[in-house]
Amino acid sequence: MNPYERHYRQLMANGAAAWAGEGYLRAKKQQVKIFQWLYTHQYLPQPGTPVLEMGCGNGAMAAQSLAELGYSVWGVDWSETAIRWAEDRFQQAGLTAKFLVGDVCNIYQCPDSTFELIIDGSCLHCLIDDARKLFFAEVRRLLRPGGRFVIGSMCGAPRHTEDIDAYDPLRHHLLKEGQPWRTLRPLTDLTNEVQKARFNLEAIRVNKNKWWDHATIVCSVKQ
Repeated sequence: MNPYERHYRQLMANGAAAWAGEGYLRAKKQQVKIFQWLYTHQYLPQPGTPVLEMGCGNGAMAAQSLAELGYSVWGVDWSETAIRWAEDRFQQAGLTAKFLVGDVCNIYQCPDSTFELIIDGSCLHCLIDDARKLFFAEVRRLLRPGGRFVIGSMCGAPRHTEDIDAYDPLRHHLLKEGQPWRTLRPLTDLTNEVQKARFNLEAIRVNKNKWWDHATIVCSVKQ
């Protein structure tokens, strides 16, 4: 069982609202601010167009907001429990979406150039080393010409002592039980990585919190 499936089963058993558990309301409030920023600066496409959230979890974050705004929403996540949960939540809320159990680095169910907008649902920082290259390649494949990719990623240096002690500053990995489990790059390194992956940077917004920073990066595919 992958760790995401295990975590979502535990969340459901505990009656949690979403991945963030007790931090869900804080995370949702911040996500609403990000969407207001994207809308104000006209980074969102016209409602009705197909959009995808990578790492959608139970659909409580970007997927729900996009569906409420009238987009044709797709979501993908590794966890079968999360996807079933998302389907149930949307049915109860009277919202529609297409949810897939799958690997964000290889969404074989979707043909090329399917989406006008792809949202990284705080998924990129969960990927380690070469998986990140595969992720970027899949985004390029799935985006329509002129479409946008919005990254939501941890960045900067960890601030809590336990995270500092578990941080590999050379490879920018946070470790758990001695193994990499999150990528936490300085913002400059993160933006350089995105550009090297053949994306143009259009806008950057950084939210500072007590653990580390969180960057929202709007970009498009280099032609």
